[in-house]
Amino acid sequence: MKKGIGIVLTCLQMLAGPAAAQIAGHVVISELYGNGGNNGAVYRNDYVEFYNPTYFAVTLAGWSLQYASATGTGAWHAAPLGGRILPFGYYLVQLAGGTNGVALPAPDTTGTINMSATAGKVALVRSTTPLSGANLADSSIVDMVGYGGADAYEGSGPAPAPGTATSLERKAGPLATASSMATGGSDANSGNAWDSNNNAADFVAQKSLSPQNSSATPERPPDDLLPIRFGSLEATAPENSTALISWSTLSETACYGFEVQRSERRTDGFGTVSPLIPGHGTTILMHYYSYTDPGGAPGRFYRVKEIDTNGAEWFSESIEAMPVASVQTIERQGYRLLQGYPNPFNPGTTIGYRLPAAGSVRLEIFDMLGRVVETLAQGKQNPGEHSVRWDATGVPAGVYLCRLEAGGFVRTVRLVLVR
Repeated sequence: MKKGIGIVLTCLQMLAGPAAAQIAGHVVISELYGNGGNNGAVYRNDYVEFYNPTYFAVTLAGWSLQYASATGTGAWHAAPLGGRILPFGYYLVQLAGGTNGVALPAPDTTGTINMSATAGKVALVRSTTPLSGANLADSSIVDMVGYGGADAYEGSGPAPAPGTATSLERKAGPLATASSMATGGSDANSGNAWDSNNNAADFVAQKSLSPQNSSATPERPPDDLLPIRFGSLEATAPENSTALISWSTLSETACYGFEVQRSERRTDGFGTVSPLIPGHGTTILMHYYSYTDPGGAPGRFYRVKEIDTNGAEWFSESIEAMPVASVQTIERQGYRLLQGYPNPFNPGTTIGYRLPAAGSVRLEIFDMLGRVVETLAQGKQNPGEHSVRWDATGVPAGVYLCRLEAGGFVRTVRLVLVR
C-alpha cells in the first residue's frame, strides 16, 4: 500500500446520471405489498422491503419510510427507521395488517401505515419530516415509487399495480421479468437494484412474494451490467490543505475519462475540482488513477464521475477524506486482509484476515477478466483472526485477485500462481 492511502471503499455499484440507466448506488425500495391482512392476503401485514446494492453499510437512524395515497396532496405518513442495512443486504418494515394471511419474517422495524393494495406513493427519506404533495424535488428523498394510478412517480409512469396476492418487486436487471425474479428464477438471487429512474420499467408485479429482512443471505447484483468495474476508491488528507483521491478499475468499457468532484456535504453540492483524467477505453486490465486536490481537507467529501464515450455519466458513492492518523488507527484496530503466504505460490497459498466485529463475510478469488474463480468464504463469521487456504490445483498459472468484503470494508490483494 502506498504511504498516505486510506480505507479502501470499493464502488462496483455506480450512480447513474440522467443519460444512463444502471444498478443503483444507494439504498432502494426493493419490494412492497399493500394487501396485508385483507381477504385473500398472502401475508398478515403490509410491508416494504429495502435493499442496499453497495459495499457500504448504511445507517438508517434519522431516516423514514413515507406513504401517501395515489392522488393525495397533503402531508405524507412517516414511519421512523433505525439500525442499519448491510452491504447487499435487506431491511424489512412491517406495517398495518389484519387477520388473514401468514406472519411476515421477523421485521427490522414496524410502523402503522396502512397502504393501498393497488395504488399509492412510497418514499425512502433521509429525514423524519413528512413530505408534502408530490414533492419529488425534495433533496431528502433517497428513493420513491409511485404505483398503480399514482399521480407522482419516477420517469414515464407509475409502476404496475400489485394485487391481492402479488407484490411489487424491483428488477435485478433491465431484462428481468416476473418469472426470472420468482423463486428459482435466473434473477432470483441477483439483488433488486436496477434503477433507471423510471418506475414503469423498473418494477414487476410478482406472485412469488419474498419479503427479506436483515438476516437474509446477501445478494450481489450482476457485475456484467456495469459499464465500468471499480476496484477501489480512496480519499485521505495527508496535510490540512490537500487531499489525495485514488481509485482503480478492474475493467473499463468505452471509458472516455474521469473527473473528481468535491463537496462540503455527503449528499449534494458537488463541484468538479480536477481536469479530465483520460480513461483507457475498453480494457480488461487493472488501471490506477489519482488526483491531488490542493483545496482538500479532512472532513470534505469526494466522488468520481466517469464519462463514457457516448456522453453518459456515472457517479461513485461519496466518501469522506480522512486524516492519515485516523486511517492508520483504523488499519491497526479494524478490518484487515493479509497478503497470501506464500506468494508467488504453487499449488496453494493461505490468506489471512481480521474482523473487528461479527458480520457477513465474502472472500473470493477473481481472474484478471473479473470472473469469480472460487469463493473461499461466505456467510456470517465471528470477530477475530481468520485464515483460509486456496488450493489452486488445476487452475492455470497467472495473476489472480483475492477480495475480502465484510461490514462495508473491501480490500483486494494480488496473488501469483506459478507452475
